[in-house]
Amino acid sequence: MLTPKLEELIWCGKASFKTFVAGGSQRNTLEIENDRFIIITDITYFSSGMFEDNREAANNTWTNLQAQGMNTQLTVLGERGINRFLFRNSFVSVDRGTSQHLSPIGHTLINTYLLHTTEVGFAFSYAQDMVGNVNAVLSPNTFALSSPTDYGRLGLTGAIAVSERMNPNGTAVYEDNFNAKINTPGVNTSNELSFPVDTTNNIPDTNRVNSWAYPICHVNYVEILGLPNNIGLY
Repeated sequence: MLTPKLEELIWCGKASFKTFVAGGSQRNTLEIENDRFIIITDITYFSSGMFEDNREAANNTWTNLQAQGMNTQLTVLGERGINRFLFRNSFVSVDRGTSQHLSPIGHTLINTYLLHTTEVGFAFSYAQDMVGNVNAVLSPNTFALSSPTDYGRLGLTGAIAVSERMNPNGTAVYEDNFNAKINTPGVNTSNELSFPVDTTNNIPDTNRVNSWAYPICHVNYVEILGLPNNIGLY
């Protein structure tokens, strides 16, 4: 979000408020000039129906939606880090006389404070169905409380097994070079819900043709002169 300090920098001429539209493709890049850095203050994702190309919207069906999933994953990445956002697309059913077609509707606004000093990538991908989970009782080193407040852990009475490894469509076990996102049973690590960006979750060209199909995300950010040597100032 736009903080008082960022507003002050803008009024003093040391920063500029800018916008960037990501979408259309699976991948967009926002370049950052030398001796500048940016803080992304918010992103607005608009629901997309990434159905196969058809001008009459004949492919905008529940069957096709089930095949590709209702969700879109947006990965914002750069040298300063990776952030993932998972959006559930919303639809209304439109009566076409002989059939019902789905039309995307609505948007999601997320306030952020993402700092980047070099180019920023925006990667869109499907977030499809799960194909299986690995269930285990949480390890004894995990903070957990007993049922009925929580699911418990090893050593607590009545502990319940939970899905420590979530297997989405695509690569069976998801890991990137920055942080292991999926728990191995008995090992303490973050277990964020995330989907692999691969050929399974790639959004094909033919599913990004119609105006209701391609993803759209508005990005607001502040470009600041200099380098973030003291982030506390911002």
